Amino acid sequence: MELEDTSRLATVIMRTGKLLLASGGDVVSVKQAMKTVCKTHSDAKKPEAIVGSNTITFSFKVHHQIITRVCEVKKIGNDITHIEMIHDFCEHCADMSLDQMEKALDEIENTRPVARWIRVLASGICSAGFGLFFNDWLDTPYIFLIGLGAGWILTSKANRIMNIIAASFFVTIIPILLQKIGIHIGIEKTVVSNMPLMVPGMVMFNAIRDTLNGNYQAGWNRIAEALMIGASIATGTGVALAVHLI
Repeated sequence: MELEDTSRLATVIMRTGKLLLASGGDVVSVKQAMKTVCKTHSDAKKPEAIVGSNTITFSFKVHHQIITRVCEVKKIGNDITHIEMIHDFCEHCADMSLDQMEKALDEIENTRPVARWIRVLASGICSAGFGLFFNDWLDTPYIFLIGLGAGWILTSKANRIMNIIAASFFVTIIPILLQKIGIHIGIEKTVVSNMPLMVPGMVMFNAIRDTLNGNYQAGWNRIAEALMIGASIATGTGVALAVHLI
């Protein structure tokens, strides 16, 4: 393998890992994806990966030379679309040339997330669904509208923790205000129906998986993130209740 091709392969490997981790992939999946891409070239031997909650170190051996790359992932989200595309890329990368792999990764990077209005609408529908699950048929229209508002807040580009605090405050204070102006609404069921929008399910799933696979540092970091999100939900709800009692 030529030196230029070795450098390009290392870049492709790191881009794959970085994209997957930034999209919310767990540590084990990131390691497997990077090693899969590395093994597409027979000259690349002994791939090793160290993946944390926001850092990646990868190395492999070509002839008598060890190639090492390190990167930091500054922003981590939850993008199911990107995760699916990266897994599909890893399944077919063995049949690709370096040029094709680079183009495929470019396409993944340039794939835009689902339109904001669709995510907001989905938030309202999910909240209404939970309202129906709790047999709160009369309040379902209000739950749907409040879910739209919460979805709009959660999909803004502001700090994630601040968004969650604002959304939890919103879904708690609005039913209280509606009841104050004479609209009969079940506050508890309305609030609970909208709370799943903020629950860190994917974060907790990855935390459990990383911990069970022995990646304790990444697992505990994700648990800390989940606890922070839980504290943010409690903060927003608590402030809304405090305002109500004043």
